Amino acid sequence: MASIREVAKRAGVAACTVSRVMNGTASVAPETRKKIEYAMRELDYIPNELARGMFRQRAGIVAMLVPSIRHPFFASLADCIENQLFFRGYKLMLCSTSGETEREREYLGFLKSNIVDGIIMAVSSLDREEYAALEKPVVMLDYYVNDSIPLVTADHRMGGKLAAEEFIRNGCRLVLHLCDEEKADRVVSFESHLELERILGEHGIESRRISISWNSPDMEVYTEEARRLLREYPEADGVMAADMVAAAFVNAALESGKKVPGEFCAVAFDGTYAADMNGRELTSVVQPVEKMAEKVVEIMARLLEKQRPKETDVRIPVTLRYGKTT
Repeated sequence: MASIREVAKRAGVAACTVSRVMNGTASVAPETRKKIEYAMRELDYIPNELARGMFRQRAGIVAMLVPSIRHPFFASLADCIENQLFFRGYKLMLCSTSGETEREREYLGFLKSNIVDGIIMAVSSLDREEYAALEKPVVMLDYYVNDSIPLVTADHRMGGKLAAEEFIRNGCRLVLHLCDEEKADRVVSFESHLELERILGEHGIESRRISISWNSPDMEVYTEEARRLLREYPEADGVMAADMVAAAFVNAALESGKKVPGEFCAVAFDGTYAADMNGRELTSVVQPVEKMAEKVVEIMARLLEKQRPKETDVRIPVTLRYGKTT
């Protein structure tokens, strides 16, 4: 493959002049430009995008950190964000931390270079100070850092309310709700669990908050955990959990001879394709990933243009989609 120096030699100009033509950083005489373009075609020269980004201090790439690319919610959200970025002329670099703090820190160290223009954070295992110190445009998903770093998330308090009302309507007496309690004090999504507990408690309905890790989704692991919990809480007649976990509980409840719905109800929280993965569509609190992606990229685009976002704390309404589990 030809190099920029070979192009410069063929055109009879300096390498820096070829760079100016490639990057549009300064005016070049029309005749000189023609010589360079002819040399590039003759040598079949293909500019390296990352090298071009180094020259322009702009790579045209936005990174997104997620806890797992296998998780249905983050996979769906990343897909929508990629589409929105592409529409605006940017590429997406997707980084999976597998829920590991050091891996997240290493990725952020790597991304501080000019290899990306901005960072979308769907993970939050580091201290707020580390996110605040990033010298890049940053948009957070589900984690408040400070007023200067925009946050975009679903309205989780509304989601908890919708789920609670559905359990009340179905006459449930003991509702299990599963979350990653290690992140309870860090993420906005925990508001759904607090709201669920509050509303169920006001109606005399018992609830049990159970901690579970969902960074490496495995349906069989979730199903085994669901079987264990239903043995531990045989009187449980409702569950709220992420899509795959809720689907695992439906499988375990059916295996134990419970009628779904009737004797056991499930409300999934996310509403992705996984809410229908076992052939029985789950009643779901749907996070609007397309609207979230649109807002995330809209804010990122303004930051990249050195403009102040119109909003810095965005909570997008969720909806309840009825399935066959309530």
